[in-house]
Amino acid sequence: MEDPNQAIEWLMQLISVVPTDSQALSKLGELYDSEGDKSQAFQYYYESYRYFPSNIEVIEWLGAYYIDTQFCEKAIQYFERASLIQPTQVKWQLMVASCFRRSGNYQKALDTYKEIHRKFPENVECLRFLVRLCTDIGLKEVQEYATKLKRLEKMKEMREQRIKSGRDSSGGSRSKREGSAGSDSGQNNSASSKSERLSAKLRALPGTDEPYESSSNKEIGKCWPPRPAPQHSWSEEDPEVANASYVDPLGPQIERPKTAAKKRIDEDDFADEELGDDLLPE
Repeated sequence: MEDPNQAIEWLMQLISVVPTDSQALSKLGELYDSEGDKSQAFQYYYESYRYFPSNIEVIEWLGAYYIDTQFCEKAIQYFERASLIQPTQVKWQLMVASCFRRSGNYQKALDTYKEIHRKFPENVECLRFLVRLCTDIGLKEVQEYATKLKRLEKMKEMREQRIKSGRDSSGGSRSKREGSAGSDSGQNNSASSKSERLSAKLRALPGTDEPYESSSNKEIGKCWPPRPAPQHSWSEEDPEVANASYVDPLGPQIERPKTAAKKRIDEDDFADEELGDDLLPE
């Protein structure tokens, strides 16, 4: 509710009941720090550190407070503890070396930077401070560290270029995929429009949407169950046959040529004649 005064009042009541609650004490320090009261913030942050000396946020605030107040020697113990809690985080060890350098202890700072370089050989910031310190002190090792620094900076630049080119190529392939997807959707839309036009044409033909139509569905329904077939052949004059006529929605079928029928008639010309004995094979 953006009411820090009420929050501080309730937290003060809380620590009066539980004075060793490090979380409540650090929250009070945070509220006082946001209000600009550094002395009260330091008091509660320090009390929180006494009861729980492993809170990284509290340790970082106390170390930064001593650096701001120009007491870098006192900040060293907090950053050393942070480096013990998080040994793989190089920034705490760099802060320790920076405190030595700010306090004027250049030899201790140089030794700390060398130890950091041994643990983290690819840390560019450590190498930069090593080059600066060796240059200020006049050590011959400056050339070695300068060569390593140039190599690392070049490797870093090449790595960034590869990452950038990879992002560009992935973006191009993504746009190509989107374009192909758009063309596929366009083709699908075109095909669907063609099918719609074809369906409209079929619906325009005589008859209903069904492929076969009966002239009188009621007449066909009356013929169920089917009657026995009459002896005479059906003709077109038969009303039941005429009413069940077939209507092809695509039009009349083209009549096929009757060549095969003619051939069968020619072959049967001599079917009724009797063969004599003189024609039989001996």
